[in-house]
This record gives sequence, structure tokens and C-alpha cells, in this order.
Amino acid sequence: LIVLQGGGEGEGGSRPGVLAGMEPQALPYVEAHLHLFRADSLSDAAAWASTDPFAACGGYGKQSVHEWGMAEAAELRVPRGGGTAFLVHCLDRDGASELRTETRPRHLDWLKASGRVHLAGPLREGGGQPVGTLLLVSGDSAEEVRAWAGEDPYAAAGLFSEVRVSPAPETAVPETAAGEGGTAPLVAW
Repeated sequence: LIVLQGGGEGEGGSRPGVLAGMEPQALPYVEAHLHLFRADSLSDAAAWASTDPFAACGGYGKQSVHEWGMAEAAELRVPRGGGTAFLVHCLDRDGASELRTETRPRHLDWLKASGRVHLAGPLREGGGQPVGTLLLVSGDSAEEVRAWAGEDPYAAAGLFSEVRVSPAPETAVPETAAGEGGTAPLVAW
């Protein structure tokens, strides 16, 4: 499951207003937080996200919770070498499920041919309907990955209403989010 927190006034790179009691800082603006973890249900994930102190004080313009179905194809699980990995988070336009279905074979062929996809899969709402795409890819810079993502057949067909590209830090996520006691990461490089 993924939780995306952000947006609102800050979308498109502008800095949001300062919330009551917060001190303005001369720091780079972070547009969103993307949390990727295991949970038993979308409602459990949403409940967890609501405990974020910044969310509790209304700091995020919006929040979305989706299931992420990681693709099993070997071509979409290229081992990561050196360099930077980036998350490409795409949300579909409303009412575009037919366009997604028609374009999917070209999209998958394009991803597989790129040789840069470490993890990929559709984002789904509770009923299983795809509403977006999440990719973990290698790249030289966010700008280069953004340009590459613009060549996606889904993007060329006008499927996406929103595309976010951001560096993906290497972080081990304990299995405790799934109720298991180990510390194996969800995704290991």
C-alpha cells in the first residue's frame, strides 16, 4: 500500500503557507511524502497515515491511499546498480480506465525495453480499479527521469492527470507494519 501526503497549495513547486505556530525556514520545499508499506487493508493504511503529526494539524493539502500491485515480470525487476533511483508516481484522469486498458500493452513493452525499471505496478483503489502507476527507476536526474516518463505511451495517450518524480532514498522498512516481528525491508537494494 502507498500513502501520498502533500499537494494543496504546494503543488507545482510553490511553497505552501505557514501553518499556525510554525516558523518559516529557508529550506528547500518538500512537495510530498510517499510512504510504501504493508498493511492488512486500505482503511488500516489510512488510519496509520492519520497519526502523522503534520497530517493531524492539516499540514497536507491532500492525502491518497492506494494498493500497489508490483509486477512480476523479470524485465520490470531489473537489479539496481549504482546511481540514483527515482520514484515516478502517476495518477490517472477520472474516467480513463478504457484508455488505460487500450494503452497497457504498449506501456508494458516500453517499460520492459527501457531496462531501467526496478519495480513497477498499478495503483488501485479499494475495488481493484487501477487509478495510477508507481515506478522505481534508475536515472541521471529528476529532470531526465521526468523527460523519460513523458515518453510513456500512457502519458502520450493523455492518461495521467498528475505525474510526480522524486529521488528514492534507500531505506529499510521493518516488517512490523505487516504485523511480523522481523526487520527485513519491503524492498532491498
